[in-house]
Amino acid sequence: MADTILIVDDCATTRRLLSVYLRQEGYELIHAVNGLEALEKLARQPVDLVITDLNMPRMDGVALTRMLKQDSAFKEIPIVMLTTEGEERERSHGLEAGAAAYLIKPVTQEQLAQEVRRMLESRRA
Repeated sequence: MADTILIVDDCATTRRLLSVYLRQEGYELIHAVNGLEALEKLARQPVDLVITDLNMPRMDGVALTRMLKQDSAFKEIPIVMLTTEGEERERSHGLEAGAAAYLIKPVTQEQLAQEVRRMLESRRA
């Protein structure tokens, strides 16, 4: 059975691009446009990994990450923050909130696939 990844990004183009990349790697995908929708989807379907943008309306990636890491049902899910924000301050906020990785857009299919595999393998170890 394929691993399931939740992609959380308010940009439809980014969601589509990441979907193309990850489907080619054999993953099942779920999409959300912000942190609140992500929480709703997680309540209905378990996932193996979350990829979230930093800046989104209603609930940003840092708030989503904090909420997931504080909830015993979700705290073991690895979170990859994928954003255009490359400043060290933003990176620190994401990692301090609980993200396991922080990637800067644009990301290549190879970079993303490598990071996703690494996260999923470390979760199984």
